[in-house]
Amino acid sequence: MKPSHQHYAIEDTTRSPQEYWLSHLLSGTYKLPGLEGKRGVLFSNSVLEKYIEEEEKHDNFELTSEINRSLRTLSTGEQKKALLAYLLQQNPDFIVLNNPYEALDKESVAVLKQQLITLSKEMPLVFILNRQDDLLPVITHIITFEREELKALVPIEDYNFKRSEFVFDKDIPAAITKYTNIPEVLVELKNVNVNYENRSILKDISWTIKKKEFWHLIGPNGSGKTTLLSMIYGNNSKAYGQEVYLFGKKKGSGESVWDIKQKIGYISPAILELFKRSYTVEQMIVSGFFDSIGLYQSPSTAQIHTAAQWIDVLNLNQEKNTSFLKLSPAIQRLILIARAMIKHPPLLILDEPLINVDDQGAALISALINKIAKESDTSILFVSHRDEPNIHPNFTFALQSSSKGSVGIQK
Repeated sequence: MKPSHQHYAIEDTTRSPQEYWLSHLLSGTYKLPGLEGKRGVLFSNSVLEKYIEEEEKHDNFELTSEINRSLRTLSTGEQKKALLAYLLQQNPDFIVLNNPYEALDKESVAVLKQQLITLSKEMPLVFILNRQDDLLPVITHIITFEREELKALVPIEDYNFKRSEFVFDKDIPAAITKYTNIPEVLVELKNVNVNYENRSILKDISWTIKKKEFWHLIGPNGSGKTTLLSMIYGNNSKAYGQEVYLFGKKKGSGESVWDIKQKIGYISPAILELFKRSYTVEQMIVSGFFDSIGLYQSPSTAQIHTAAQWIDVLNLNQEKNTSFLKLSPAIQRLILIARAMIKHPPLLILDEPLINVDDQGAALISALINKIAKESDTSILFVSHRDEPNIHPNFTFALQSSSKGSVGIQK
């Protein structure tokens, strides 16, 4: 049966920068069947952030007026549900969905996907996506762009998504930073409980991370993954007075947060927001020795040499003096991982390192993570909402939500 509407998808790659064509698409100035002269609305994380800012700055609760709560207090899935409902109240002719599943757990993705399939019977959809697995079954055509110009409209059955295997063929550099008295058990949590305002977040969590282990931390939105990470890496006061041991010492027994962070490499989507100035690739990687945002100390000859080796491993010699901010999201993640690993810390925490990258970028980053797991003594704690096919952890720690707080299950 022929669909009542044509539905489009666009690969979100560096070859299709949205700032050139998205406004034209939304205003209906592109000659696309069903969209020409029509008015569209945009469903995206950036739009959601604008409404969150509007609430905080001006107490304007447009999206949540009916439930009497702020967007910030909702889970990611609830926030996106509220945004979609609000946009549909504007009676658009079509809707543009920019990577709608990012930061959603699997259950929330399934719910949203079914909602969008139902919506497709009422109006055309334009789905901007990073990952081929996100493609809705109702999509009929792929739109390709060349900068601001519409290049082609390809029937879905004739379109080839690019799939690549990435190999880093040079060994990662040896450690020049020496750590002493690092025990076999790096992290140990014993029956840890966390409550906020009479709400149970974590319930009797027991977890041990040893040297050279590769862990995947999973769990639905709101299950406490961020809370758990903050007890290990951050200055979460809930960790004090509990059985939380880091590198052989009970948390709160005298060591500073800085002492802990020196032994941990860490990246997250939020870290990208800290790098606003134009640092080069070399400066970014060397700064990992000093855990600084920018380079304010003169590195040693050995440190410069090690950074050069990492740049060589990443095949970025030609980009050595290029501004970090000008590079693609996937290449930026590679650089941040190298920056976090340059000291060969006992523990490397990778919080959603594959979010907002395309399939090729995910394969590239995964190859580097697997290489680090194989060639170094660093333990890896990898956090992701997705089941990543190219990531090969040794163990999984799954948080499962319950009314008494999330419990942990090791797999």
